Amino acid sequence: MSVSKRKREIKNFIINPGYQLRYIFWLTSSGFALVLLNAAIAYSYIRENYMTLVELSPMTEVARAQMFAELRQLILALSLTSLGFLFLITILGVILSHRTAGPLYHFARVFNEIRSGKHQTRVKFRPNDEFHDVADEFNQMMDSLKLEE
Repeated sequence: MSVSKRKREIKNFIINPGYQLRYIFWLTSSGFALVLLNAAIAYSYIRENYMTLVELSPMTEVARAQMFAELRQLILALSLTSLGFLFLITILGVILSHRTAGPLYHFARVFNEIRSGKHQTRVKFRPNDEFHDVADEFNQMMDSLKLEE
């Protein structure tokens, strides 16, 4: 896939940048806050238990160094998992915001077409989009207005 085609596809996912970027920001920042809170709690308990274990156990400096190296590996694994979680939350934010911004964009386009005189225009959404019930009601309203003319 060429770079220009990939850029065009990403651009198509951000239909209403103001709304979608705010949505993605709040979703991702909420996930980030939860990750930080969980990391702080986990780190404090694990570190405290490691320190107690090291102080109470008769172990060599090599064994202590090995335990703290394993603690750093655990923290690294948790950090990478958290970054993966945040990445997935961000992607989910893009997809979900697209499913709401797309229909709203389509509604605005249909409103403009009706305003310009194309009264037969109706709203049609993709299967995974939100607001199908609103689109059906709108289309029924337009059909009833057409009957009255």
